[in-house]
Amino acid sequence: MIKVCLDTNVFVSGIISPSGAPYDVLEAWRNREFVLLTSDDIITEVSKVLNYPKIKSAFSLTDEEIEQYISLISQYSQRTPGELKIDIITEDPSDNMFLVCAVEGKADFIISGDNHLLEVGTYQGIQILTPREFIKQLQLK
Repeated sequence: MIKVCLDTNVFVSGIISPSGAPYDVLEAWRNREFVLLTSDDIITEVSKVLNYPKIKSAFSLTDEEIEQYISLISQYSQRTPGELKIDIITEDPSDNMFLVCAVEGKADFIISGDNHLLEVGTYQGIQILTPREFIKQLQLK
C-alpha cells in the first residue's frame, strides 16, 4: 500500500469544500486507497488552521466538527515521531515538517498545494505532487 503525507492546505481545502482535488484526496484516504502519514506537528497545524476565526465562520465549522476531523486524522493515520532535522525549505521553514514526516514514514508521496514544497519536486525519492496530479496517479493504479 502506498504511503502519503498531506500538507495542511490539502486537509483544510478537502474539509471545507465538498468538491475538487483536495476533497478527492481525502475521499481516497477514507476509502483506504493509501496509508496516511502524519505527525504531532502536522495535526497541531491542521487544528490551528481549522480554528482560525476567519475559517470557522466562513465555513460554519463548529468546535465539535473540528474535533471530529482531528480525531479521525489522529486515529486513522500512521504517526511519525517528527524527530528528524531537515532544513531544505528556507523560505518557510515550517514546511520542512512534511519532509520530516515523509522521510520518517517512508512515504511514496507528499501531496501539497504549497509552492515551496512543490518546487522541491522530489526529496529522497519521495515525489511531491499537487492533489490533482496525485488523483491521476491513483486512477492509473
